[in-house]
Amino acid sequence: MEQALLFLSLGIAGSAGPAHFGMRVLSHRQQLDGRLAFAPGTEDGGLSYSWWLMRFGHRGFGDPALRQFGNIAGVMGWLTLLGLLGSAVAISARSF
Repeated sequence: MEQALLFLSLGIAGSAGPAHFGMRVLSHRQQLDGRLAFAPGTEDGGLSYSWWLMRFGHRGFGDPALRQFGNIAGVMGWLTLLGLLGSAVAISARSF
């Protein structure tokens, strides 16, 4: 059972992770090009920017492209996080 959970979790994280990071780059570029204000500490486009997107902080802007990129990045970020947590649980379950 834990092998199936590990396979599923790694598959989810392995698929959603690159999608999150790609959409994060597009979101950051759109925000720079549109000269939209960044939340404090998110200007560099790093992990704090990912967390901001995962909390859907970009919804306050009226930019449709940023909304689309940000929504995809947010959803894929949550799927990546769930996949990584599932992988950690499956690996720790195999240890016992």
